[in-house]
Amino acid sequence: MDVDDATTAETAENTQPKGEPEPDLESEPDSEPEQESNTDGEADEDVEEDAEEEADVGTGPPSQFQAAIMGGDIKEFVGTLRAIVDEVKFNVEPDGIQVRAVDPANVAMDDGVLSAGAFESYDASEGVLGLNLERLEGVLKLAKKDDLVELSFDTNTFKLVIYIDGVEFTMACIDPDSIRSEPEIPDMDLPASFTVDESQIRRGVKAADMVSDHIQIRCDETEQAVFIEAQGDTDDVSLELTEEEYTELTAVDAEALFSLDYVKDISRKFPKNAAISITFGTDFPMMIEYEFADGECEILSMIAPRIRSN
Repeated sequence: MDVDDATTAETAENTQPKGEPEPDLESEPDSEPEQESNTDGEADEDVEEDAEEEADVGTGPPSQFQAAIMGGDIKEFVGTLRAIVDEVKFNVEPDGIQVRAVDPANVAMDDGVLSAGAFESYDASEGVLGLNLERLEGVLKLAKKDDLVELSFDTNTFKLVIYIDGVEFTMACIDPDSIRSEPEIPDMDLPASFTVDESQIRRGVKAADMVSDHIQIRCDETEQAVFIEAQGDTDDVSLELTEEEYTELTAVDAEALFSLDYVKDISRKFPKNAAISITFGTDFPMMIEYEFADGECEILSMIAPRIRSN
């Protein structure tokens, strides 16, 4: 397989999926399985082969992948992921592509789904493609917003073929096993939420960047408002978002502090005029959700809070 060298990153404990309970090894086996296993060893071999086939399903590259999508949509999707990671696994399925990745510092995570409906044409089987986003983003710069980008996987060379307006680019894939494991999304009760235009978030981030390296999101139930705030060594800033800016608001007293760099990197990739939904709780992670490509692409970004010491 023609793949790039990559370094296996260490998976963090707080993103490691929980294991299934171990079976009771002391219980006595039923008599029927014992009888089936005594047919010249064929039953045991069949079981082992079936287990190997099940383990391989969805872990190798797709046997079929051909798709065409508008340049603006695929650039938006890749650019969103590129904000926090350089390499990802594209989980290719017949109904679309799913990607989940966490940054090396375990601070931010992206979960993205690019449905088949976002494509002009889409024909794919189940499989996984390991991709270098930096190289892919560079290739996609050749495409204009309304250019058709054609993608296909060459099963002979194990490379991704990208065709843009007469230019064909062949890109080596990465061994998916060398890319960091995909985390689980934690189950959290986040009481406060609001939905505003992306321009309001960008405005608050820009103001916070003038005074601090951190940004606070605070919800006031009494005032029915959300505040984007920052405190520096000498200066403070506060942007109040009132009912005039909201599409939706669930006002519960809550506040959390976040690294401004992560919020800034993620907010830079917000689609123009997109409705951004944010859910958070006191000293809990912040969930950021939005859509583009006529609702055919859904993005969920999560940023861990910075716990303040007294």
